[in-house]
Amino acid sequence: MDVLIAGGGISALIAAAEIAAKGRRVAIYERGPREWLGGQCRDAFGGIFLVGSPEQRRVGIRDSFDLAWADWQGYAEFEPEDIHQIAWARKYIERCIPDVREWLTAQGLRFVPVANWAERAEHGRGNRVPRFHLLWGCGPGLVTAALRGIRQFEGGRIDLHCDHRVDELIIEGGAVTGVRGQGPVGPFEARAEHIVIAGGGRTGNLAKVRESWPRDAWGEPPQDLLAGVWPNLDGRLHDAAAESGASLTHLENMWVYAAGVAHWQAEFDGHGLAIIPPKSALWMRADGSRFTPPILAGYDTREAVARITRSDHPWSWMVLNRDILAKEIAVQSARYNPAFRDHRIGRVAQDLVFGNTALAELLIRRSRDVVTASTLPELAAKMTALTPDSPIDTAALVRDVGAYDAEIGRGRKLFTDPQLVSLRNIRAFLGDKVRTAAFKPIAAGSRSELVAIRLRPVVRKTLGGIETDEACRVVRTDGSVLPGLYAIGEAAGFGGGGMNGKRTLEGTLLGGCIFTARELARSLGS
Repeated sequence: MDVLIAGGGISALIAAAEIAAKGRRVAIYERGPREWLGGQCRDAFGGIFLVGSPEQRRVGIRDSFDLAWADWQGYAEFEPEDIHQIAWARKYIERCIPDVREWLTAQGLRFVPVANWAERAEHGRGNRVPRFHLLWGCGPGLVTAALRGIRQFEGGRIDLHCDHRVDELIIEGGAVTGVRGQGPVGPFEARAEHIVIAGGGRTGNLAKVRESWPRDAWGEPPQDLLAGVWPNLDGRLHDAAAESGASLTHLENMWVYAAGVAHWQAEFDGHGLAIIPPKSALWMRADGSRFTPPILAGYDTREAVARITRSDHPWSWMVLNRDILAKEIAVQSARYNPAFRDHRIGRVAQDLVFGNTALAELLIRRSRDVVTASTLPELAAKMTALTPDSPIDTAALVRDVGAYDAEIGRGRKLFTDPQLVSLRNIRAFLGDKVRTAAFKPIAAGSRSELVAIRLRPVVRKTLGGIETDEACRVVRTDGSVLPGLYAIGEAAGFGGGGMNGKRTLEGTLLGGCIFTARELARSLGS
């Protein structure tokens, strides 16, 4: 066998098909059943970070390598010794159009016409232009395309072994030559010229998350952390690589969303959903008072997590009304974005104009983290009932919502509240204007039912990982190459062991999976 890939996520599927197309034989060992193929991409929203795209140019956005690289560096906070991580980041920005976008369109996939503006720049840090490009079909559409590539070689150049969990690497003569693990009928052993780790991250293992938690930035890890990925993403292959001498780097860097709720269709204990927080909602402390200065949705996610986890309680609230919720709510999941997943353009347009009332109603009806009321004192009482050990300061809630609503009443030309100034800027971009309420008061003069959402941190991605050089070869702790071993996708920190640094500008994670997979195929095919 030429190449053995441990893991069956999206990067593994893309790499296997590309390598097989170059005439080499590939074996994939996936720990779960066949329906697990594609990994987290099976439910991904499907956003890709692109620079200088046709979607940007169509609406007059001028982007460039220099602008994107400056934004990336500001978010990553690289150290001088992050040589491989920096090299991968620069290469991604340089090559994301031909190696990611053009490859996707060659698979028959298409993008939503307008790029979204995630992780907006604030105080000079973040995306200064929109770069988040959403795939029609979301993650499942990409998985379907990748599986088409696998099927054309399966049983020939590609051998697919599902329900085979790789536990350790075989080292002979100083090189990695194979793997050992457990299959459906007992232990197995397999060898190949090149061994590739593509088993995803380690954020499904909350013990490892707490062990690597960046306490200097976020304080102690909350006891009731939510996990936004499946428990099989346990870091098992990271450990196997480390035991073989590989360098694991920047594991303290992980992508945690501040706006998590308990999943109402939980598949495991602590299963959480990441919502995209409504920009017109007020972000409140655990006691119901507003954060000062306000936390603004859509900006620096890592900083939002830091402010919440270092406050008196590691959770927060969003206070809004039903109309705002319907207009602005979104969930980071293909399952809860059927219009985009199923390419239903008419339904997308309807939701943009009238609001996604179906998703808003689902959240209100099913989530135990959501309460509704007719008045602010009644809302405060229901919030307290949800967190009785941390009662809501009703007077503070009424005061802060009232002050915000009063400023809206004075007119947009007189806004001084940072959130309202931000909303004025956000609505200047058409892509955001159609998804944002037009300066709607929350309580004053509104007939819309009040809503409060309790938010907890939900852990999603490992930004660090197994360190690799630009050819995807795994690097030892002394900086030398570990012969025979490669890593791609989230296992490799999306490139080099952490090409995003401390933060992602969003869309670089799925984009990084595609990019590293194709770089591996290029490396092994040459």
